[in-house]
Amino acid sequence: MSRATSFRFQAGNSFFHRLDPITRLVWVLGVSLLAFGAYIAWLQIVLALAVLATALLLARIPLRDVLRGTWLFGVACISFCLIQTFTLPGHRIAFRILGHPIYAESADYALASALRIYTIILSSLIFVRTTDPRELAIGLVTQAHMPYRIAYALFIALRIVPTIEEEIRTIRAAQAVRGVGRARGIGGRFAEARRYAIPLLVGSLRRASTMVMSMEARAFGAYPTRSFVDQPHMRPSGIAVCAVMLLLVVVWYTALGLGYVHTVYIVSPT
Repeated sequence: MSRATSFRFQAGNSFFHRLDPITRLVWVLGVSLLAFGAYIAWLQIVLALAVLATALLLARIPLRDVLRGTWLFGVACISFCLIQTFTLPGHRIAFRILGHPIYAESADYALASALRIYTIILSSLIFVRTTDPRELAIGLVTQAHMPYRIAYALFIALRIVPTIEEEIRTIRAAQAVRGVGRARGIGGRFAEARRYAIPLLVGSLRRASTMVMSMEARAFGAYPTRSFVDQPHMRPSGIAVCAVMLLLVVVWYTALGLGYVHTVYIVSPT
């Protein structure tokens, strides 16, 4: 399974799959708010481990899929952490590497920032893997009372990305049959992008035209409201998840505002 396939809805029977789409949306927004508000490394570590446990236990996403879907982002976060650790100034020297001082403040901030990015990526993976775009669009209309034109625009955006990925694979296979091999290196990547651009653009325009005619044939937008056969409802478990996330966000930002949160460095200065 590739990284692109990992960020795609997979049907299942986990706790997260049984939640309604609005609850899952509230959860991922709550995790994002907690990640942005946690600027201390040990708190980011706790949050990242909690989200990872959610992926493995509550969403039942195999660890292999988690690693395949997020390893590139993980490498980027590690690189960001190292660069920030070596370049940011500080006051308390934790240790030295080849004579270069590593400050406790810079190391703590760099680790917290890197984990913040990875936590948001991982929570997004959980949301995408457990949420059917169609159910999300219906939930936004019936539960969040969003205009169905906007909800369907989001639905199309979520569905079009996997379609474009499949189109790229089809174009690559067709060119390989015609004897056009895959180039290596950065220059080869740019050459491939130019070869894929025109077929992908033509296919996307053709698909958009077909979609427009299909929506017009079904009188999309002719009435102010739409009815749905299957309407998701928030269960008691969903209400509990939303209440817990709201409570965590309120308590955390209140503690930040009142100054009750203090830094405890992961790397103790010498």
